[in-house]
Amino acid sequence: MPIYEYQCECGNEGEFILPLNSRAPICKCGKIMQRKLSVSSFVMKPTGNGMALGTLNSGVTGGKRKEWAENMAAEGL
Repeated sequence: MPIYEYQCECGNEGEFILPLNSRAPICKCGKIMQRKLSVSSFVMKPTGNGMALGTLNSGVTGGKRKEWAENMAAEGL
């Protein structure tokens, strides 16, 4: 389950591990807390050939994934 950051109007903040379909937590003051937008810890680093095109051509798939990805990139998708 992901960790979400919440903040209340009164200034209280907190991190909560919640399922995707759960309701927002309630603050100590009794109000419903609002979810904050936070920076992800996931980082993608560009390579010389693009984000993943250099790694898609594995011997297992015979290069089919790389060909598909190149076609999608050429179409702008």
